[in-house]
Amino acid sequence: MQSAPSPLNEAARLCFLESLNILDTPAEETFDRLTRLACVLLDVPMALVSLVDMNRQWFKSRQGLDATETPRDLAFCAHALHAEDILVIPDATADPRFEDNPLVTGGPGIRFYAGVPLRFAGELTVGTLCVLDSKPRQVSETHLAHLRDLARIVEREMLHRSLAIDSGSAVQDAGHSALLSSEARFQRVFDNSPTSKALLGLDGRIQEPNREFCQLVGKTREWLVLMPLGELIDAQDLGNVTVPWQAVVSGAQESLVTEVRLVTPGNPALWTELSLSALRNERGHAEQLVVFVRDISERKRRQQQLQRYQATLEQQVAQRTEELARSQETLQAIADNIPVLIAHIGTELEYRFNNAVYRQIFGMEPTQLKGRKVQDVLPADVYRQLLPCFRRALAGERVEADNVRYSPDDTRIWHASYVPDIRNGKVEGFFVMSLDVTERKRKEKNLLDQATLDALTGLPNRVALHQELGYSLQQRAAFALFFIDLDGFKQVNDQYGHETGDQVLQTAAGRMLAIMRADDIVARLAGDEFVVVAQAVANQASAQDIARKLCDVLSAPLEVEGVQVAVGASIGVYLNLGGHDPQTADDALALADKAMYEAKRSGRNQFCMVPEH
Repeated sequence: MQSAPSPLNEAARLCFLESLNILDTPAEETFDRLTRLACVLLDVPMALVSLVDMNRQWFKSRQGLDATETPRDLAFCAHALHAEDILVIPDATADPRFEDNPLVTGGPGIRFYAGVPLRFAGELTVGTLCVLDSKPRQVSETHLAHLRDLARIVEREMLHRSLAIDSGSAVQDAGHSALLSSEARFQRVFDNSPTSKALLGLDGRIQEPNREFCQLVGKTREWLVLMPLGELIDAQDLGNVTVPWQAVVSGAQESLVTEVRLVTPGNPALWTELSLSALRNERGHAEQLVVFVRDISERKRRQQQLQRYQATLEQQVAQRTEELARSQETLQAIADNIPVLIAHIGTELEYRFNNAVYRQIFGMEPTQLKGRKVQDVLPADVYRQLLPCFRRALAGERVEADNVRYSPDDTRIWHASYVPDIRNGKVEGFFVMSLDVTERKRKEKNLLDQATLDALTGLPNRVALHQELGYSLQQRAAFALFFIDLDGFKQVNDQYGHETGDQVLQTAAGRMLAIMRADDIVARLAGDEFVVVAQAVANQASAQDIARKLCDVLSAPLEVEGVQVAVGASIGVYLNLGGHDPQTADDALALADKAMYEAKRSGRNQFCMVPEH
């Protein structure tokens, strides 16, 4: 795994991130809305607004991920800080930087990543807007353009938030002393700020521009001081500022955010986003105005491209819709031949449209379902399970439901999507699309079994044993652990061969399963080593009785391929009582392993208890 190096301007970057006052703040709908939109636009299960701090990455907003932060040395986003435009990882397992990253090899199992740097003043990158998936994928340039646009919105919202905090602080301090607007304060707040800001008088004249503001408009500070801000604004856009400006000064409006063109030496129509707030005294009267100006010319260019693309797309959709509307039979035929359960459900939870797959599942013709209530068609328990999804879809939210079984007699498993039908800003119902995922679920179960079951005996393997044992220790449950090593197994293996040895191991596993209870654990560690965990055993007498039974059943002669062989068992017994402080699974196994070797040294085919502390 390769950790990303720190940017050359790391100190300045961290100072700016700290100045935003956003780290470790509660979730905000403004940012959550953008990550939800990223998931929808790129059709991914996970999206994050990730801020890269000194030793961690912290998520201001997250969709599809429970963690609120991760170490920086594991963060994909730490690599994205160095990207000029966007960092795309189609398959993390094929990238040497990430192939052995714990976020790839373990939860959440990241395979695909795309992150757009959140960058301010051209060089201060504080984090990313990123999307992730647990499966590899390719992403189109159109989708990447959507992600870039959303990242620019995230940047804007972060700056608005910072500006609001700055303005709020200024309002609180204004009543104390007019000296808070001194030259020293201006030097700190404005000249060292990486964003374009200026202080204005109530008449609109510039009183104090910072360096970034001067660079943006291409004028010196001396030239700008006492100039009306309106003289920098294109005459066509003055109307966007004049009336709201007075509303901000009077207090009728808290702030102003608008888009205007500035007339600058290098660009006669530089598109900018202008944010205006008032600094008020303790009586609430405005004393000064703070203006923040951001260059959005690139965003405008992309918006225009997107609008042209959307216009073309809408034209194509309208043309296609008109064609489909000419023949309802054609539409029904298309839906009937898609191997997906498709329906349109109205606001009263009544069926409006169904495809032919409903005939296969419910035994009813699609035409018979039209107008019927969903509650009258679905089994009662299925309806109760899915009703919350229906309500969320009717509230305008796209919802997914997994592991849906439409009938107790049907073994198929479905994954359902509920997409709101929104027309003219109003939810008119929702669409249902259910996909048969039975085969995928079977493969997922097979992969899980391969990871947690021993291939030879079918018993839980070391990984599964550690999970179960760790859970029992965490719950402070009473249990007895038996560490078993087969005596004489090596001689059988050497004399009769590995196939006979494998059958001996399988027979030994079957004998142990036969004498243990259903809730006990019989696992194979490796070679001829087994572990048995007997639940709810709280005294030595019971543990010793189980150990004797295991010795007896494992030492009984067994016949393999017409050959009678005999092995024994040396057993170390560790007794965990529920009231004791829990140990780790490795600690418990180590104690029982040590006791097993004591039993082997004492003559074999016997057991030895771990001494009580």
